Formats: sequence, structure tokens, C-alpha cells
Amino acid sequence: MSKEFDIRRVIMNTISFIESNQKMVLGILWLFLVASLICTFLMIVILIKKGDERKGYIVKKSALSALVVGIIVLLINIIWNIFFEQNSRIGFEASPIIYIGIVSIAFNVSYLINMRKFR
Repeated sequence: MSKEFDIRRVIMNTISFIESNQKMVLGILWLFLVASLICTFLMIVILIKKGDERKGYIVKKSALSALVVGIIVLLINIIWNIFFEQNSRIGFEASPIIYIGIVSIAFNVSYLINMRKFR
């Protein structure tokens, strides 16, 4: 029981930090928005371009990694809504823009790693 109390206290301290430093959090969100727009555009371009079998393998491997990251984000969202949503004023929004941004950033990072590994 004390372990759960410690976790809740850490989460509440994090929420109060976010609420007290709203300008910094908004700056980080703007950076995320710009990065996700760039990565979404790059992801679409990479998926449209034709290539050989090696490029196809790299794209499939990167897409699988992005899918896993997307599923993990959705599970975190579900856990947050079940246990912590009613205790705070901050919550995850079920916005597809945020989800697409996270998946596209994960795809591009995975693509860059796989390009280095398989070239």
C-alpha cells in the first residue's frame, strides 16, 4: 500500500510542476508539434517512394517498430484514464494528432537506425 501511495505522490508532484511551469511545457509542446509535422511529412514521402527489396525490408521493420510504440502509447493512455484521470486536472487527450505525431517520430527514428544498421 505504501508503494502505491509513493507512486501517486510522485505523479501529483509532477502534475503540480507542470501546472507551475506552463510556459516551459507549452514550449516543449510547440517543439513536439513542429517535430511531428516534419516527421509525418517524411514518413509519407518514405512510404510513397519505391525502392529495392532492402529498402522495403527497412520500411517494414520501421513500421513494425512504430506500431509497437503506438500500442504502448495507447496502453499508457488506458492506464492513465483508469487510475489517475479523476485525481488531476491534467489528462491525456484522445487526439489523433498527438498519436500520429508520436507514431511518425517513432517511425523516423526507427528508419534512421535501420538504415544505418542494414546499409
